[in-house]
Amino acid sequence: MLDYVIQRGWSRSSEFNLERIKLLKKALLHLVIKEFQKRLEAVDGSVYRKFIDEIVTLDCSIITTNYDIMLDEALAKKSRRNYGAKFRALIETRYENDPTYELDSDSGLKRAQKYLGEAPSKRHNVPLLKIHGSLNWLHCPKCDEVDVSAVGKGSVRTVAENYYCYNQFCTQRYDSLLITPTMYKDYNNRFIREVWEFAEDELISAEKLVFVGYALKDEDYQIRCLLMNAMLAKKKPYKNVLVVEKEPSPSDSAEESRLREIETKYRNLFGTIDFKPIGFQKYVESLSRT
Repeated sequence: MLDYVIQRGWSRSSEFNLERIKLLKKALLHLVIKEFQKRLEAVDGSVYRKFIDEIVTLDCSIITTNYDIMLDEALAKKSRRNYGAKFRALIETRYENDPTYELDSDSGLKRAQKYLGEAPSKRHNVPLLKIHGSLNWLHCPKCDEVDVSAVGKGSVRTVAENYYCYNQFCTQRYDSLLITPTMYKDYNNRFIREVWEFAEDELISAEKLVFVGYALKDEDYQIRCLLMNAMLAKKKPYKNVLVVEKEPSPSDSAEESRLREIETKYRNLFGTIDFKPIGFQKYVESLSRT
């Protein structure tokens, strides 16, 4: 409902006017981000690192709807940073929360421009296309630019800390760039649009698709359109569509029913698919045997 009112651009409530509703949504997003950060501290990243080890030399891309930075961290030492759109600056831990912070010739924006080039030690290029945004993406609405926080244990910066824009001439605080899980998703940000265009090109050129833990939810009709547009634009059909879901518990009829529903959705969309309810870890283990 908050997204709906904000997209309409006005509210009938004198107590909850449009500006207050925007602040409320921002506060809720900050709570979501802090909860993500708290939970990620306890996540074992070894399965993500093993996954990247298995695919980093392949001609492939990762398209994800997740906000978290587990894949970002796993890719950091193996591949160039490629989000499918050009960001402005790479913000590292020495960044100051001060609008008057001065940038020298070896840091900040100039350093970020160098970083966007391919480093000799990072030969691989696996695009990580986060079509619903990311915890470490910081959007300045005044500059209309996206800065990216470096990932690593305790170093990632998020909008929940209310940081100022990295541009020394701007006094704006960052906004979130997360696409919330509602029916009224807003994909109008130019950075997000670029990521989606890149993702569509990758889907068109792909020979094989692997879906991991994605249930094709009804509210994600834009993603269904993305997939359908790619199929219509392809000259040849996909050689294989693999759908990996979590392994159901024994005698869990509700989970089995959910899996059958997901399988039906994929078959209705793609026709022939390979459906494997084995979970992400077992799927990653299977990659090392192929």
